[in-house]
Amino acid sequence: MNISGSKKELRALQASLRDSISAHDREQWSERACRHASDLLVSCQARSMLVYVPFRSELDTRPLIAWAWEHGIDVIVPRSLRENRMMELYLLRSWDELIQGAYGIPEPDPERAEKCPVDAALDVIWVPGLAFDLKGGRLGYGGGYFDRLRDRVLSGAATGNKPPLWIGLCYETQVIDFVPMECHDLRLNGLITESGYIKTGY
Repeated sequence: MNISGSKKELRALQASLRDSISAHDREQWSERACRHASDLLVSCQARSMLVYVPFRSELDTRPLIAWAWEHGIDVIVPRSLRENRMMELYLLRSWDELIQGAYGIPEPDPERAEKCPVDAALDVIWVPGLAFDLKGGRLGYGGGYFDRLRDRVLSGAATGNKPPLWIGLCYETQVIDFVPMECHDLRLNGLITESGYIKTGY
């Protein structure tokens, strides 16, 4: 089977497994993971982070977002553009600046949130997904949004921005032995689960 076919089957399996986690476990594990994530932000002296707002059974990032606001760390949230599968980035200052966006995902309201410049510096980028491995592999949702964001961030690095850390946020049960990867796929610098921080092989 080709890689695309393998990914399609794996996405269906991993989505089902993540959805089967109880609401209680998701809440508890998310809170623990967010504490580990805040420790990483402190250790790398981050001043900004890009983070998704949770959708369906994704690891809940809201405790991390609230912590970042309290500690003066810029919270930058993407808005997905379906027409070109790109992301616009916005500085999020309150929950009131969110609306239901593409695919039903909570996203910044472009009428209320402040849009970030294309070359905005990002210290840490928290990445969602369906499955991850210890070599930096990630199984996303198939849209390629984070792959295109990587290309944009690399362009920013060429202008002098320090490269960010790309860190997957997931439940430990989402870490598998091997994620099938293609040459254009984003690889991560590390993972955060409810058990702590894992530096990947990338």
